[in-house]
Amino acid sequence: MTAGRVIIVGAAHAGVQTAQTLRQEGWRGEVILFSGEAGFPYHRPPLSKGLLAGGEAAPVLLKPEGFYDKNGIELRRGTRVCGLDATARRIEAGGDAMGYDHLILATGAGPRRLAGTSAHNIVYLRAFEDALTLRSAISARRRLVIIGGGFIGLEVAAAAAAAGCDVNLVERAPRLLARSVPQEISDFIEARHIGAGVHIHKGVEAFEIEERDQRAIAVHLRGGGSLPCDIVLVGIGSEPDLSLAHMAGLETCLGGIRVDDRMRTSVAGISAVGDCTAFPSALASQYVRVESIQNAVDQGRAAALDLLGKGTPYGSVPWFWSHQFDLKLQMAGLPCDGRTLVRGEPGSGKFSVLTLQGDRIRAAYSINAPADHMATRQLIAEGALLDPEGAEDATTPLGACRRIAAPAA
Repeated sequence: MTAGRVIIVGAAHAGVQTAQTLRQEGWRGEVILFSGEAGFPYHRPPLSKGLLAGGEAAPVLLKPEGFYDKNGIELRRGTRVCGLDATARRIEAGGDAMGYDHLILATGAGPRRLAGTSAHNIVYLRAFEDALTLRSAISARRRLVIIGGGFIGLEVAAAAAAAGCDVNLVERAPRLLARSVPQEISDFIEARHIGAGVHIHKGVEAFEIEERDQRAIAVHLRGGGSLPCDIVLVGIGSEPDLSLAHMAGLETCLGGIRVDDRMRTSVAGISAVGDCTAFPSALASQYVRVESIQNAVDQGRAAALDLLGKGTPYGSVPWFWSHQFDLKLQMAGLPCDGRTLVRGEPGSGKFSVLTLQGDRIRAAYSINAPADHMATRQLIAEGALLDPEGAEDATTPLGACRRIAAPAA
C-alpha cells in the first residue's frame, strides 16, 4: 500500500516522524497531520532542560516551518480531533468530518493531575507555555515546591536551584527515581541535589495544598510539616490520552493502547505510536509502556514502514537521557531485577551501573560516561554476555568485555 489518505493525530515527536518517514519512503497519497497546538511542532526535552536554565525563550522546532508544505504534509495546527468512527473510517475535527484509509494515533500522554485544586500557580509541565511560566518564576527566584521526584521534577529542581531559588522536592517513595534507576544512581543524584541546596523530603506525601485567592500558598505534608510556596510544580507521572482509542473500541494494556510489533492496534486500519502505546518488548519478554523521545521516534518510523509494506518487528533498545546540574544521566534497556555491577567510582562523578541477568546485560545507567552508554546500547541489542570482572574495570572499554558463549552440548 503506497496511496490513500493517512491521518495522523498528534504532532509531537512520534506523529512528525511518522509523517516524515511516509514521505521519505515513498507514500504517494495524502498525509494529514493534526496538532492541537497553534504553533509548529517542537522538541519537548528543552522544556525541562535548556529553556529553564536561561536558553532562548522560543520553542525549538522539530522541523523548519517550510518542511511540511515542501514534503506534501498537510499540517492542521490548533485543530483537535474530537470524534472517531472506526467502522466508517471517519474522524471529526474542527466541526468537519473526514474519511481516512489509515489512521495513526500519536496522542501521547498528559500529566497526571492533582484532584481538588484549581490554584492558578500550580504548574504541570507539558507545553511550551508551562515552561515559560516556570522560567518566569525561576528568574524571579520564587519559592518552588515540586511534588514528585521523577525526571521532570529533578530537572526543574536543578534549574531552579542553580538560579538561586528556594526549592523543596516532595517524593512519597523512599528514594528518588525509584521505578527508573538502581539505588546507586538514586543516591548519587540525591546527593548532588542536596549539595546544591535542594531540600528533599522522601517517604512523605503532599496531602493538602493550602490556597488563598485561588493561589497555592503552602503544601502540607502528611504526618506534619508545611512548605510555603510561590509556585508548585506537579510531576507525579502521566496518563496516555485514550479518548479516541475508547471511541474506536481499541484494546488497551498497562494503561496504553495495545499494539503489536508492527504498531498495529486491535482494529484494522488503525495504528498507534509513541507514549500512548503498550507494545511487546523482546527485551522484557512482555508488554511494556515506554515514554521517551527515542521510542516515540522509532515507533513512528516503524508504523510508517509497516504501512508501506516494508515493516519488520519492532525491537529497538529503549534509551533515555536527563541533564541535572553538571550531570548527564544516560540510560539504555529497561529496568529489571538482576545483579548490579558498578563500573568506575561514583566519587569521581563518572561511572556506570549495569544490570545483569546471568552474565547478560539488560540495562545500563551511565553518569557522565557517554562511551559506556553507547557501548551498552549495542551490547543490549546484541544480547551480549559480559565478563563481569572486566566490565568493572572502567579503564577497559565495555566492547572488549564481551564473553563468547560456550557452544551447546
